[in-house]
Amino acid sequence: MKHKLWALPGFIFLLALASLACAVPGTGPAAPAPTPTPPGDTLILTIPAFGYNLAPGDQVPGTGLQFLDRQGDAFEVSIDGQTALKRAGDSFFWSGVLAPGVFANFNLRLTTSIFGSLPVAGMVEFIVLNPQPVEELGVPDNTGRLHYTNVVADYTVPVGYVAPGTTAVFQGIEERGQGGQTVRLARFSGMSGYPYLALGDSFVWTGRVRDNVHLAYNLRVTSLNEDGIRLTGTAELWVDSPR
Repeated sequence: MKHKLWALPGFIFLLALASLACAVPGTGPAAPAPTPTPPGDTLILTIPAFGYNLAPGDQVPGTGLQFLDRQGDAFEVSIDGQTALKRAGDSFFWSGVLAPGVFANFNLRLTTSIFGSLPVAGMVEFIVLNPQPVEELGVPDNTGRLHYTNVVADYTVPVGYVAPGTTAVFQGIEERGQGGQTVRLARFSGMSGYPYLALGDSFVWTGRVRDNVHLAYNLRVTSLNEDGIRLTGTAELWVDSPR
């Protein structure tokens, strides 16, 4: 499936991550410890700055949002089969089942037209029901799948809890080294490879969270203490397309 994702200017996405900056080691003022990310029967994933470029007849993949044609200074669009005339800055919202077990909210707006095409941008939220993560090496290809990048993740995981959407369980902190050369390491179970991470280390996990949903995390340890570990960064999401 050929997707024409429109890359928003880098600074927009950086602004979406600005709220995480204070957690990066050595930057920003100290902040109160965040509450633990609660476990549950849903996994919520958010893209704060999603963009897609529509040519006449194109549809935002997996949704009921379609650009039909330009009408003067307006754009004729279809939302779940109902047509409407929209102008730059107007809302372009869709909410529904993206795939079995996956609900999505596309809270988009029309932006400035470029050479007859229609860029749309905004926030997208995915709700994955009853996730059952299984670690897998490598990531799937895009054949027959919807592929989303720039998913923002920020998790606080207490001792004995699993990092949301993964099989990795935070088991606690261990001190390694002798004398003045000691380091505090977070110990994990439930994932392949070296099970220890220090403050600032990367946390990488790939696998499926449902039979039709795959996820790849690229996170870092931005806080580490006896109360828990904080993992922040981005993720990629693949959803098997039902249409």
